[in-house]
Amino acid sequence: MSLKLSPFPFQSLVRIPPHLSYEEACAAVTAYNALMGSIPMKGGDTVLVQGIGGVSIFGLQFAVALGATVIATSSSDQKLEIAVNLGAHHLINYKKMPDWDKEVMKITNGRGVDHILEVGGAGTLVKSTNSVRYGGTINLIGTLAGAGDVISVPRGLHSRAAFLRGILIGSHTQFEAMNRLISANGIKPIVDKVFSFEDAIAAYEHLESQKHVGKVVIRVSKLQLVKD
Repeated sequence: MSLKLSPFPFQSLVRIPPHLSYEEACAAVTAYNALMGSIPMKGGDTVLVQGIGGVSIFGLQFAVALGATVIATSSSDQKLEIAVNLGAHHLINYKKMPDWDKEVMKITNGRGVDHILEVGGAGTLVKSTNSVRYGGTINLIGTLAGAGDVISVPRGLHSRAAFLRGILIGSHTQFEAMNRLISANGIKPIVDKVFSFEDAIAAYEHLESQKHVGKVVIRVSKLQLVKD
């Protein structure tokens, strides 16, 4: 199968895993880059994912597939049930347990986690620093819990010799490697809701509400698959 499209640069296109739809196939490389970028995680590592949004869900699924122990946080017990069904090993409701960083250290027997998918920003970065192991990595992806022009670097980042790494998306090579991982493990992403392009504003409002589980998709147009 192929797409009848105008020519694109080679580095702009990848083949999607055959078991995924277009809506399922997008937006995962940010999470993959966080876990497998400059300091790749390995089997046996401990990963903390914040929330049950699109990037965090992908991070959870990738970490489980790669043999990590996953700690998931959320303000909703219902959402945490979804996380455990996807393979999360430990769950923390941060509304019921505001000092969730102390619970993370308890879970890890005082060691801390190897990788954190940090999506809260200024509002959670201090607790993430308290939760990371010595020499661990905090992957800064979002600022859902508050953001300003400047995010202060927590003092503990230095004393723990931890890495703070900003993440946007990822490379073409990472995208292809991620798709091989998805295909090998039969990973099916969670799509919370698909909006038409005309309803893009409603899609952003739904995303801002933080009521979603998994990713929110805006369908720009319907693409027609044709045989080679």
